[in-house]
Amino acid sequence: MFAEVLAEVRGHHRGLADYLEAVADKPLRFDGDNANRQSGWNHETLGYLELLAPSEPWINSGLRTRFVEAILQRWQARLKGMAPYRAQGYRLYVYESLALTVSAVAETEGGFPYPGQPRFVDHPRDVAKLFHGGGLFERSELVPVTPKEVLAAVEKHNGSISKLTAQALSLQVGDLRKWIEFLGLADQVNALRKRNKRRPAQFRSEEQMPEHSYHIYERRLPAGY
Repeated sequence: MFAEVLAEVRGHHRGLADYLEAVADKPLRFDGDNANRQSGWNHETLGYLELLAPSEPWINSGLRTRFVEAILQRWQARLKGMAPYRAQGYRLYVYESLALTVSAVAETEGGFPYPGQPRFVDHPRDVAKLFHGGGLFERSELVPVTPKEVLAAVEKHNGSISKLTAQALSLQVGDLRKWIEFLGLADQVNALRKRNKRRPAQFRSEEQMPEHSYHIYERRLPAGY
């Protein structure tokens, strides 16, 4: 399936095809037993897909569904070569954020890794269809940013999360902090701050975050699947 979807996307937009391939082959980490932290390492918010959508009418619910299914298929094959395959197994996710988001975690004692109020759905298409006609980029009052954009801006500004960094992302300072928390980037941001000899910033923990409802698809892969 992956090859077919890649060829379909490449026929329309070479840059998006390269992006699909990069996400499908991105490094995946499963250190430790904190599944939420693993998701922070492994998740990918498909912002580029949604940024293109308004000017590319072929990016519809069906294409979005095939796009995320292709990523999950590639990840499912790759995960067989990693340590948790034999002993633990995995959980793969497609969920609702500013854009369709995919993630992978190892099976842990903590089980489901995310806070808030999840609304489980039966198929990735049930999440993908939420974005038809613009998706959360248009429905959100906040300016959409991806994790990579946030980290790149913080790095460019030497670990600062103040006005200049926020302005580079077209955000208010308070919104920048909220997105760092929401996207699970606190540890990575503080690592950048430490590298630049800055004190660690204080962010809210998962327990302190406001409850939010979101649609999510879960695929559980038992050990040795």
